[in-house]
Amino acid sequence: MAGLIVANIAELLHSRNCMELSLVPDSGVEKALHNSTRVLLVSERKSDYLRVSHVLAAIDSRRFELTWCADLEHALEAMLGQIHDVILLDYNPEFAPDEGRRLLHAANQHGCTEPIIVLTDTLDQQLDQEVIKAGASDYLTKTQLTTRVLERAIRYALDRKQAELKLSRLAHYDALSGVPNRVLFKDRLERAIQRAERGHQGVALLFLDFDGFKAVNDTYGHDAGDRLIELIAERLSACMRKTDSVARLGGDEFTVVLEDVNSRADIINVARKIIRTVAKPFPIMGNQIVAGCSIGIAPYPDAGTDFDTLLKHADTAMYQAKEIQGSAYKFYSDQMSADALDHNRLDKELKQASQNNEWQLHFQPRVDLASRKIDGIECLLRWQHPTNGLLTPEDFLQTAEETGQIVQIGYWVIHEACQVLSKLDDLGYPALNVAVNLSVQQVQDPAFVATVTQIIEQSGIDARRLELEIAEPALMHNVDDKLRVMEAVHALGPTFTLDSFGTGFSSFPQLQRLPIQAVKVDRSVVQNVLSSESDAKVVKAMINLAKSLDLKFVAEGAETIEQVRFLKQHQCDAMQGHYFSDAVAFDALCQLLNAKVLLAV
Repeated sequence: MAGLIVANIAELLHSRNCMELSLVPDSGVEKALHNSTRVLLVSERKSDYLRVSHVLAAIDSRRFELTWCADLEHALEAMLGQIHDVILLDYNPEFAPDEGRRLLHAANQHGCTEPIIVLTDTLDQQLDQEVIKAGASDYLTKTQLTTRVLERAIRYALDRKQAELKLSRLAHYDALSGVPNRVLFKDRLERAIQRAERGHQGVALLFLDFDGFKAVNDTYGHDAGDRLIELIAERLSACMRKTDSVARLGGDEFTVVLEDVNSRADIINVARKIIRTVAKPFPIMGNQIVAGCSIGIAPYPDAGTDFDTLLKHADTAMYQAKEIQGSAYKFYSDQMSADALDHNRLDKELKQASQNNEWQLHFQPRVDLASRKIDGIECLLRWQHPTNGLLTPEDFLQTAEETGQIVQIGYWVIHEACQVLSKLDDLGYPALNVAVNLSVQQVQDPAFVATVTQIIEQSGIDARRLELEIAEPALMHNVDDKLRVMEAVHALGPTFTLDSFGTGFSSFPQLQRLPIQAVKVDRSVVQNVLSSESDAKVVKAMINLAKSLDLKFVAEGAETIEQVRFLKQHQCDAMQGHYFSDAVAFDALCQLLNAKVLLAV
C-alpha cells in the first residue's frame, strides 16, 4: 500500500452517511489534499468501500481523496455537489433494485458535470450498453477492480472530461483568436437587448472589417494573416470595457456589443478608440503591418430591435464606411437599405440562375479506411455565373439564405443527387452512397417531407443510399421540431449525418435523440491534430463518443498522409479531403472510380 491511510471518518459530506477518506502518504497529507483526485463512491455496501479504498491507496501514480456515500436518498445531492472529480456508482439491481439506474439518469438529467464510472458485480453486455447510453463514462465489474484497471479508468474519464470541455469551448469560442464566435456573440447580443428593454439602457452593435487583410495573406502567407487576427483580437479585447463583448464572425470580420451607452457621442468615442488602437503597426514576422479598419454601427432600437436586423444593418453600414478613404465609421440609416444595390442585384441573379440552369454539382469522394475504397461521394453546389465564372457557396450562400432562395436551391441539389446516384448505377459502378448538405431553412420548410418523398419516388433510387448532412450548430434551436421532421424523412430510407461535429452543442443525451447514423468532424479540428496535443485529444474523444453510440465517424479536410494515418490509427471510419481528391465534375469522378487506385492510407 502506497503509504499510510489517513481516515477522517467523522467528517460528513452532504449527508450523515457520506464520509471522507484521504489516501495519501502520512508525510504529505496537508499538501496532497490540494493536489489530489477527489473520488465519490456511491454504494450501500461497506465491502465496496473497503475494496475501493484499498485499491486507490495502492496506486502510486496519483493521490486520491475518497468520499463514501452510503445513503442513496442523499446520493444525488452528493453527485451534483461539484466538489468531486469522478464518481464511482454501484449499479447492482439485485442489491438495490433500480437505484443505480435512477441515480444515473437523474444525475444526467440534472446536468452532472463529473464523469461517472459504473461498478457492477457481473459482466453484462446489455447492461454495458444501457449505462453508456445513460451517460456513464465507463463500466467496470468489481472483479476487474485492480489498481491498474481503476487508475486507467479514472484517468480516461478525467481526460475525456477535459476533451468535452474543449469541445464546449470550440462550440462558443473562435479557435484562432480566442474571442467568442458567432454562436456566443448571438447569445450575448440577445441578452443585451433584453437588458436594454428592461432597463431602458442603450445598446449598439459595431461591425468591424479590416482593410488589407487579403493582401497580408497574399504577401506574407496565411501564418502572418492568422497572427494578425490574433493580435487584432487581443487589442480589441484590451481596449473594451468588461461590460462590452468582442466576437469574431470569420475571416477578418469582428463585432463589438456595447452596453449601457447613453448617447451617440459615447458610441463615437468607442469607434474612434478602436480605430486608433488598430492603427498602430502590428509586429508580425519581422514586419510592421498596418491594417485599416471600417466600422458599421447599428444602435438599438433605432437600427433594429432583434439580432438579425441589427447585424444586417451594422453590416450594411460597414460597407458604407469602406467607401470612405482610410479608416472610418458609419452609422446605419434607412437610406442605406435603399442603396443596397449589390445585395438586390445578387438576389435577382440568384433567381435567374435557377431559371437559366446555371447550377452545377461537383463531387468529392469519401474513402472508407478499412477497405481503402471510395464508399460515397458528397455533392457540392457550384454556380456557373455568366460573367464571374464558377462560384462556390461562399460567394452566394449567405444571400441565398437571407432571401429564402436556399430552400428551392436545396431541393434542386437533392433532385440532382438522386439522378447522379441513378446514373452511376446505370453505368455499372459499385453501389455508392451520395451525400447532400441541408440548410436549416429546408428542414423548417413545411413542404420538406413531402418534397423529399416525391423526389425519391420519381428517381426510383434506393433511398437508403441518400445521406442528408445537417450542420451541428443549425440544430441548436427548436430541436424538437427538427427532430420530428428528421424522423419522418428517415422513415423513408435516407440517413442523416451530423456535419461540422465539434462546432455545436451536442452531448450524449442530445446525440441519442437524433436519428443520425454518422458524425462528420469539422476540418478546423482535423487541421491541428498533429500540431496540438489538445486538439488530438479532442478528436480521440470525439471518435470514442461516436463509437460508444454506434455512429460512423467521418473526417473531412484531410490534407496530408500524416493526418490520414493519425485518424486511421485512432479508428476513424472514413474521410475525405484534398489528400484523396478535391471536388470534381462528374466526368472526373468517373475517372477516379474507373482507376480503382487510391493514395496510400
